[in-house]
Amino acid sequence: MAEITFDLADLFEQAFGYKTQAFDPQFQPVPNDNSLNASALRRTDSGSQGSAYYGNDANGREYFMPIKVTYPDDAKLNSEDALLAGSDNLGLLKDWWLPYPVISITSRKTIIETPLTERRGTVKELINIQDYEIVVKGFIISNTNEFPEADVTILRDLYEQNIALSIQCPLTDIFLLRPDRSGSDQVVIKELIFPSITGVKNVRPYELHLVSDEPFNLISIS
Repeated sequence: MAEITFDLADLFEQAFGYKTQAFDPQFQPVPNDNSLNASALRRTDSGSQGSAYYGNDANGREYFMPIKVTYPDDAKLNSEDALLAGSDNLGLLKDWWLPYPVISITSRKTIIETPLTERRGTVKELINIQDYEIVVKGFIISNTNEFPEADVTILRDLYEQNIALSIQCPLTDIFLLRPDRSGSDQVVIKELIFPSITGVKNVRPYELHLVSDEPFNLISIS
C-alpha cells in the first residue's frame, strides 16, 4: 500500500486562509534552574475542571487541547427501552472527540454610549456581556486514501441536534464552568462549514461555530 503524506499546516492555510502552529507547536524550554524540583517540572495533564490537556488522534499521535462533545444518541433515544427509561438516562448520551481541532473564543459587551453636552467623550453604561462565541476549525482524516464519509456523517448528525450540547475542553471550561453560569458547559451549534480543499480526497476540513447557552430561571408574574 502506498504511503499517504501531507502537511496539516499547509492544508489548514489552504482551507482557512491563514497559518497556524497548532499542529507543530513551539514550546518554550523550561529554564535550567536547580531550584525547580521534580514536581514543578512534571507535566500537567488536565485543567482545574478535569478536562484533559492532551489527547491522541486516530493514528495514536498525541496532540494538545482536545475537545469532546456530548450529545444524545438517536439510536438509543428511538428504542422502546430508552423511552421507558426517560431522556435523563446518561446511557442515552454519546461522546465524540472533535478531530484535529483548533479552537478560538470571542465575546462582546453591550455598551450604551451617551454623548455629553459641551464636553468631550461619552458616558458608558454597561448593559451585559454577550454569549461566548466558540469557533472550532479542524480536519476529518481517513486512515485510508478514501473520503471519510462515516466521520462527516457524525459531524452532520452533531450539527442537526436542535438542542444544547455539552462541550469539555480546558479552554472552554475557564469561560463556561463558573458559578455565575450555574456551572453549565452547554453550547448550541449555530453554523457548520465544510471549506473546499484540493489535492487530497481523504481529508475534509470543517468549521463549527458554537455559542454558549446559559440556563435561566423564568419567573411568571400573574
